[in-house]
Amino acid sequence: MVLTVLLLVLLAGLAGSSPPPEPVVCARGTSDCTVSNAFGSFLDRTVCRAASATFPRTEKELVAAVAAAAAAKGKMKVATKHSHSFPKLACPGGSDGTIISTERLNRVVSVDLAKRLMTVESGMVLRDLIQAASAKGLALPHSPYWSGLTIGGLLATGAHGSSLWGKGGAVHEYVVGMRIVTPAPASQGFAVVRELCADHPDLNAAKVSLGVLGVVSQVTLALQPMFKRSVTFVTRDDSDMAEKAARWGDLHEFGDMAWLPQLRKVIYREDDRVAIKTVGHGLNDHLGFRSNPTASLIRGRVTMELLEKNINAIARCKAAN
Repeated sequence: MVLTVLLLVLLAGLAGSSPPPEPVVCARGTSDCTVSNAFGSFLDRTVCRAASATFPRTEKELVAAVAAAAAAKGKMKVATKHSHSFPKLACPGGSDGTIISTERLNRVVSVDLAKRLMTVESGMVLRDLIQAASAKGLALPHSPYWSGLTIGGLLATGAHGSSLWGKGGAVHEYVVGMRIVTPAPASQGFAVVRELCADHPDLNAAKVSLGVLGVVSQVTLALQPMFKRSVTFVTRDDSDMAEKAARWGDLHEFGDMAWLPQLRKVIYREDDRVAIKTVGHGLNDHLGFRSNPTASLIRGRVTMELLEKNINAIARCKAAN
């Protein structure tokens, strides 16, 4: 008990609030690098290493980075500003690969108010994209819960909001153009920019590519006029959840359901668009994406490590017998 109290006091002293560390860290300039994620650990608990990293600021620099890796016949992967991936999708597969970070490719390229089109660089964080669009009276109709994702990263992984209406809640449904940098033969300088317009046959494949078709440079989105959303949370028992699930999406444009099986409850989100002049300015401060004290994260990690040790010890004992 005394040891437990001392440990809790120590953890409380370590508690703090800070942004996640930079995902790409290099020991010598841009060489001998490691890649992490926002959670501090990948699923296999191993460190992702890369021989080098580049941080292009322009499409020209991005082309040069891809060309250099292609000319050297090396592996390359893309890392984003916060690296929000659970699996090691951004790891180039060993200490001889190259990481291309889109952290500095984070600007608005152009806005066409008449056509309601906005072109942004792939490293722009969703929060900044939404704010830039709203400054022009435009809105991206759907987005995932967390606004710290980059537009390139969320498209590559098929991130989405909630809706069965119209084109649905997938963000990639609103992409009408992309510019992707891909490796090329030596005769083409080892890298080329491929521009995919709305009618290009490869656009659908490039929208949700998991990063295997090239490095996304720019994305053009079809936006909508600004609107607000009216959200009401209703908690009910889950006895008719199956029947409700089949029709809830037809009742509310952004309707959502959260099942709490241990409580036998369902939280229904009545979520609909309303006019921009509607009074009110709410914020969906989702509990799962708030900042957490360092102490609680450490406690969780310690508990998880102890559980794993016990499970492994039991498995070894059974194997020995």
